[in-house]
Amino acid sequence: MASGVVHPARRARVLLVGIFVVLSLFAAQLVRLQGLDAASVSAAALDGRLQSMVLPAARGTITDIHGQPLAVSVERKRITADPTLVADYVPREDRERLGEGFPAAAKVIAEVTGADEAQVLGKLTSPDQPRWTVLVPDASPQQWQELRARGVRGVFPEDLMRRDYPLGESAAPLIGWIGAGEQPAGGLELVHHEALTGTPGEAVYEAGSSGEIISTGLYEEDPAVPGQDLRLTLDADIQWYAHNALKDRIEEADALSGYAAVMEVGTGRLLALTSYPGFDPSQSTQTSEGMRNAAIEDVYEPGSTSKLVTAAAALEERIAEPDTPIVVPVRVPRAGVAFKDATEKPVQHLTFSGVLAHSSNKGTILYGEKLTDEQLYEWNRKFGMGSLSGLGLPGESTGLVPETSTWSATTRYTFMFGQGLSSTLLQQMGVFQTVANGGVTVPPTLVAGTVDQEGRYLEAPLGEGSRVISEETAAQLTEMMTATASPTGTAPLAAIPGYHIAGKSSTATRVDPQTGRYTGGVTSSFMGFAPAQDPKYIVAVVIQRPRQISEFGGVISGPPFADIMRYALQKNGVLPDTTPPPEVELEFDPEEQAPGHPAGVTLEDIAIKDERTGG
Repeated sequence: MASGVVHPARRARVLLVGIFVVLSLFAAQLVRLQGLDAASVSAAALDGRLQSMVLPAARGTITDIHGQPLAVSVERKRITADPTLVADYVPREDRERLGEGFPAAAKVIAEVTGADEAQVLGKLTSPDQPRWTVLVPDASPQQWQELRARGVRGVFPEDLMRRDYPLGESAAPLIGWIGAGEQPAGGLELVHHEALTGTPGEAVYEAGSSGEIISTGLYEEDPAVPGQDLRLTLDADIQWYAHNALKDRIEEADALSGYAAVMEVGTGRLLALTSYPGFDPSQSTQTSEGMRNAAIEDVYEPGSTSKLVTAAAALEERIAEPDTPIVVPVRVPRAGVAFKDATEKPVQHLTFSGVLAHSSNKGTILYGEKLTDEQLYEWNRKFGMGSLSGLGLPGESTGLVPETSTWSATTRYTFMFGQGLSSTLLQQMGVFQTVANGGVTVPPTLVAGTVDQEGRYLEAPLGEGSRVISEETAAQLTEMMTATASPTGTAPLAAIPGYHIAGKSSTATRVDPQTGRYTGGVTSSFMGFAPAQDPKYIVAVVIQRPRQISEFGGVISGPPFADIMRYALQKNGVLPDTTPPPEVELEFDPEEQAPGHPAGVTLEDIAIKDERTGG
């Protein structure tokens, strides 16, 4: 054999040895990967497939006293996409291509969700967001399932919760609203935000190459904890009814605005608190002005409903009795002003009850001037004027009861019939609640209790009552007010057949907020309770600046008062009165002896006589 030539057999053996060495190295590496390093390699691969997502927590539901939802969180989906994955989409039907790429995907997404096709296409093709974009910010779970079934690759859902308000505008200013960034804007949503807010959870899962969840892969979940539910004292049916009755009357009267409320006499629980105009919580954008809760924020000069405070003070201070005769002249000149009533009347011979029933400014001055400035001021404060109601709602006003040191010469007289001070709907309503409740005031309340995550209901305590006037004075005022909604009173339109109403109308000159002058029309209101002999509910209706029908409170606010009160009484099974209404002497004959008093005796004579005898 020639020198330097390798034998073929030897060459084959060398190649076999080389191949064996290489295979041995591969085998050793395989053993290391599948045996010694299997766990770490598997973990590394798993880590590459693992993704996480936040599980949103349901916000606590706000319900009425019967559990009917007033604010509830509903599951929604935010549809997002990775456009680089969507580009290869080819929809087919019976193996026939229906399009391809971004235009085809945009068309399907628009068909399923109702989104604008051109906007979806623009987001998919935008160079600003090449790997992630929101296509549909708010879709239903059903829409997502249909979209998923259409096989659009690279489209993903994000879970979210949307707040729905079933009563809409009728309760929106009171309930509040969840705005941008899931932040509360006003109302009970803001006040109870911490309790209503839940704790988000987290889910960890294996995802495929297109981001889809691998059904047989790892899935671990730390569930979200929902917020506490809030149960209100409101009755959703009464709230809705009161709002619509108020709205209809405001539109009929071409008025500026108005408020209405319904309250339980003994507990102070509010069954309704509404205002109009309000705002629609289904709209995605609101303004702070449009979201005002006018029922607690607006202040106004109360006018004649405030005469109830003056009358209560006169009874408590033993200045007058229900049948005290009062000769009311055509004008009452005081402090350089000739005071008159809303309509021109000749000389009247009214009892103290008649002055209240006829809502006479002049008669009120004649007995009210027997009270000192300090007494007038203190009695208004005792009845809650100038103080917050205790509801704790944002924006509530205290009103204004000016100190006596700031009064002008005429203030003490206008103060007696509700001008020269300002108050809110709830403050005025509190006066009627005190009288209806036998002289004991109870602060209003809106929250009945809370329901925790385990479904346990914790009832909120009621506010403590405090006595303001005696039971005797409350009973006398109640009887006197039953004449207001009678044919001889100022508000016959507030009457409800079968029920005795104790109430008071008011027509107060309204200050124009632009000029500060009494050129803003009037505030027309009626407030009262029923049944008068066993009061269950108080209803208050206030309408600002009516320009049609009438200006008088009994005419404008009396009818919606009657509608709302009738609905509340009948809905809750309060039976009609079975006894005739009390007979209230509104006038006296100067030629004959007045009840309990000699004919011709003036109010001043009676006051002096009572003071001397201690009677």
